[in-house]
Amino acid sequence: MSEQAVISAAAQNGARPRGGSLARDSREGHLYSTEQQRFSTREAWETIRKSWPFIRNEQRLVLLKCGLIVFSLVFYLTSPWPMKIVIDNVIDRHPLTGIPAAILLPIVGTSRAALLAVVCLYLLVTLILIGVAGEAPRGLSTGVGGPGLDQAGSTMNDSNAGDSNWNGLFGYFETAITIDLTQRINQVLRTAVYDRFLAAPLGLYADQKIGDAVFRAMHDSAAISNLLYKGIIAPLASFVIFVCTLVILWAQFSREPLIPMIAMITLPIVAISSGVFGRILRTQSQRMREKGSTVMAAFEERITQVQLIKAFGQEARESKQIDAASWGSYSATLRLFAYALVCIIVVVPLVILPVIALVYHLTVQVIHGQLTLGDVTLLLSYGGLLITPMSTIGSTWTALQTSVAGLRRVHSVLENLPSDVAPANGAAFDAPVTEVEFRNVALGYGGETVLRNVSLDLHAGELIAIAGPSGVGKTTIVYAIPQFIPLSAGDLLINGKSFAGGMPHRMRERIGFVFQQEALFSSTIADNIRYGMPDASDADVARAAEMAGAAEFIARLPHGYATMLGRRGARLSVGQKQRIAIARAMIRHPDILILDEPTAPLDAGSEVSLINRLRAIARDRIVLVVAHRPETLSACDRIFFVNDATIAASGSHEDLLRSCPAYAAYLARTNSEIQS
Repeated sequence: MSEQAVISAAAQNGARPRGGSLARDSREGHLYSTEQQRFSTREAWETIRKSWPFIRNEQRLVLLKCGLIVFSLVFYLTSPWPMKIVIDNVIDRHPLTGIPAAILLPIVGTSRAALLAVVCLYLLVTLILIGVAGEAPRGLSTGVGGPGLDQAGSTMNDSNAGDSNWNGLFGYFETAITIDLTQRINQVLRTAVYDRFLAAPLGLYADQKIGDAVFRAMHDSAAISNLLYKGIIAPLASFVIFVCTLVILWAQFSREPLIPMIAMITLPIVAISSGVFGRILRTQSQRMREKGSTVMAAFEERITQVQLIKAFGQEARESKQIDAASWGSYSATLRLFAYALVCIIVVVPLVILPVIALVYHLTVQVIHGQLTLGDVTLLLSYGGLLITPMSTIGSTWTALQTSVAGLRRVHSVLENLPSDVAPANGAAFDAPVTEVEFRNVALGYGGETVLRNVSLDLHAGELIAIAGPSGVGKTTIVYAIPQFIPLSAGDLLINGKSFAGGMPHRMRERIGFVFQQEALFSSTIADNIRYGMPDASDADVARAAEMAGAAEFIARLPHGYATMLGRRGARLSVGQKQRIAIARAMIRHPDILILDEPTAPLDAGSEVSLINRLRAIARDRIVLVVAHRPETLSACDRIFFVNDATIAASGSHEDLLRSCPAYAAYLARTNSEIQS
């Protein structure tokens, strides 16, 4: 079974090594403990820096989008001129002066009709290209209005963003590029987070909330697009607009420096306010994402356990808890909006006052005949053009806070999650695995040792069992064979050669796993069997089913191997699911077959049938079962009895009954529990 298949299956089954205080250790050394610390400005900048490589991979599309924006600005920045020319030079018959005179006089001379025709042609061209015909541009966006006042809702737009400041041909082309760019950078980061979870040790899933993991992969990762658009492209484009507008105003109205002066005063006001409110918004955004993650985790856990909830009649109680978690998420989001509103209430008056002063000044200039009506129209138009870039540049830091908070949670996964993938070194092997040996092995989690001085040997041709009281560490030993759990001490030998620290993928390719409560996908039986070997032929699937003893009941199904299974194989009996799981493991022809308490959910008849099947499979490979039923243990060639944090004894069932009182007492307790 492949590493990803093992991890996915174990996660779905709640697989957890039962030999130590993993949950306690996980809680004490919380994976995301850094998120509980104060989110400083320095860390915010560092988060942005660490996110840049995910954007840099798509630099061709980024440059193409920026090129379209810059080229469109030529039309955008000249859009206020047609109205001034029509008012002053066509209607009021003022001669062309300044910039228009330098451009248009060689073309139209003094003809007002020709001048009007050129203006109309220009308006038609700009209307086609960027959707502007003398008025403010109407941008394009794929955003859906009212996605919901929570992080999950707003992420819908973030992860599928496609927009442009313009309309027309350029706008549609830029929007299409933006959609592609958004999907690509989101996909890269989302996949990186997903791969990081897959590479994490199986023990992580004992204490990791799956809903939180999904939220980080799906919703927090979407913040990368906002970082690109609001943190890089928007401020750069706004800076170009801001500078070009000031240059045009200074060239045309050098005697009226008030607009550039007011713009230069207003920009620092917005920027300083952004810095002041940035920390507040960043911290609250972190809380909002945590609350959203809590809601998703709560939904995931309760839907998974819906059978238990119904069985104990706790629907009303669980509904109240979900309602409380959902309101908590909503309240956190509402509080973020409240802080943003306070920021607006404080900043807007500081910006509006200079604008009012400017309008008053221009009106006085018109009254005194120092400016024409066309001049005022042009100045006010450019003043309007300055508002958007000023607010964008000044509020860039504020706008980034929610994105930075999400990316912090993403980098917590990328940097802090442990990995069970060992370096690509150590011994490799090509021959079949016929011997596996532990020599004085110690196993544990964190700094706590769970098992010590573990020595055992497994040989092909034997059906071998590991037995012992619950929680003693049986599954811990099993997970150490494919190196899901690293050895704290001792040595792992494969075919007589040391393999400790070797390449885990090589070992996992030789192992087939069957978990106690096997998870099946809601696809066909054939797809479930070939999951560990996607390229397997139909003949391979049938052969694996025959080896697992599943071919007979599959043939009786209406659609045979094409039969669709319900969620987690709900349409099959427990014994049938076990056989499908064994077939899934056997299709890869593993050298080692490991089964974790395969007979625990079976009745007596099914148990005998399964044991007979395992004995047949064990003729030419290692078959290792974790078991506690006397009937299963008595059928095994050898048993390793785990007790007092080590292998206390080994031998056949009869040998252990005679020589190991602890084993006999363990079986007596087990029989009593089964009968009761």
